[in-house]
Amino acid sequence: MPLFLTKKINEVSTYAVWNITETATELALLAGFSAPDKNDKKKCEWLATRLLIMHLASLFKIPYAGIDKTAKGKPFLIGQIANISITHSFPMAAAMIHLNAPCGIDIESPRNQLIKIQSKILHISEYQHKDNVFDLCKIWIAKEVLIKICGQTQLSFKKEMKTEFIGDNQVLGHIMSDETKEQHMMGITPLLNYLLAYSI
Repeated sequence: MPLFLTKKINEVSTYAVWNITETATELALLAGFSAPDKNDKKKCEWLATRLLIMHLASLFKIPYAGIDKTAKGKPFLIGQIANISITHSFPMAAAMIHLNAPCGIDIESPRNQLIKIQSKILHISEYQHKDNVFDLCKIWIAKEVLIKICGQTQLSFKKEMKTEFIGDNQVLGHIMSDETKEQHMMGITPLLNYLLAYSI
């Protein structure tokens, strides 16, 4: 079965995950349309995220007319007010939908590269997580979710966002930019060799 997982977050929000094993041609047949001119891996990611959004829209009985992006690159459902977010880290792809609020989702594998760049992503309040690749991954994906929620791609990971771990499965994220002061709760869940963060 192509669809790996669907999880209802609450009455107005659900996410879904795809573990891509299909070719771009197979995914295009499932979607009923082809991907833009990209390499095969990018085509697979592009098509899988569209198939996920189509699936999620159908759960809420929302007509799917395609996905477009704002000037800042934030995806949205054409002709609909429901909010969406997409993410991919091959071979995993994920997407979520929220009927009435901005949302965010991000997936990544814990990897040593995060230790190499930790000085650029850790807020001073997060230094206790230094050199812990799993905690660094949680912080990374949580901050990516914050960026996707507010649509501000220029936020500084180090200076304008911070996270607080609420147990093993939740993170409270803070946006502290001059333009935005917000807090958002996020869920964290392991999937195969990946970690997934999503707004609650």
